[in-house]
Amino acid sequence: MLDSSPKLQILKLDGSCREYCPVGCEWIQPKCVRECLLLHLETLVWTRYEWEREDVKQVATYILKNARQLRKATFYPTCVGPKELEKLEMRREMLNELASVARGSTSCHLVFESE
Repeated sequence: MLDSSPKLQILKLDGSCREYCPVGCEWIQPKCVRECLLLHLETLVWTRYEWEREDVKQVATYILKNARQLRKATFYPTCVGPKELEKLEMRREMLNELASVARGSTSCHLVFESE
């Protein structure tokens, strides 16, 4: 997908891809960073960000580290039920980890929203 979009400026991802990549699916990091990530991507919007999945975290980290022109990355993490307080703490920790990732763009503004 990224190869066919060399000047991609806005990337919108939807985490509801379980049928295409079930839990346990392993993400394989590309050998080279695509031109659109290095030179053109300015906005990332990730809805239904599945914060519990390690492979999803790896993809998000890869984008944040390599998108040198990224101005804003907005994540809408999946919700935690009111009776799942321990998961709420786990989600907070995972989002803090993502916020601490060294970014390829020094001007990138990271936003976490609720759906």
